[in-house]
Amino acid sequence: MSSEETEKKKQVIGQYGEFQLAMVLHTKGWQVHRSFIDEGIDFVITKYWCEHCRQTSNQLIKTSTYKNRKRKVVTNLCEQCEKQDLIILSRYLQVKTSEGVACNANPDIRNFSFHPKIRYILGDDIFYVWIAVFIDNTEGQESSTALLHFYIFNTKDVIKFDNLDLPTYQDTDNQKIVLRINRDGEVLNQSKRVNFNYNCFKDFYNNFNSLDF
Repeated sequence: MSSEETEKKKQVIGQYGEFQLAMVLHTKGWQVHRSFIDEGIDFVITKYWCEHCRQTSNQLIKTSTYKNRKRKVVTNLCEQCEKQDLIILSRYLQVKTSEGVACNANPDIRNFSFHPKIRYILGDDIFYVWIAVFIDNTEGQESSTALLHFYIFNTKDVIKFDNLDLPTYQDTDNQKIVLRINRDGEVLNQSKRVNFNYNCFKDFYNNFNSLDF
């Protein structure tokens, strides 16, 4: 495969991962907004929140009569308590997708290029979503199936598995590591370092709840 074909495939995989992520976020009540110009933030997601109920809510839709006709009125009140004005939660997501490459005779384990590109602690509302894609290309079959694993963490969580003081973080924007992941989404990399290890990835796995309060 030529370098041009490889780059095109990466773009397709990236778009596929982002589309699947958007669908999952939508099912969890988030509105997903895509950047016109991508300069680090891929998605802005929003959700209505009621301070009184301490939960997300839809806007209350009331029915009123105007000129002898019933009309629907969208309010900014909580659909649950019907009295508290809603606020909008906003989260900012950088999204990266990586396709697994076979690393040994075990088809259930793949190597993934992990490239967080996060060198700073940017705030409680800024998250990184990394998507690992298993693609099964069964010989003799025209179609393939894909299995996606989502890892979601705040920028401050990078220090749990990596040292931001590494010279490579200061000198390049291309800090990469290879993660070995099985079909269940478990990161198999081992580390003898006391302060940094990859066990925290089990906490990042499908960690969509971290986006809420």
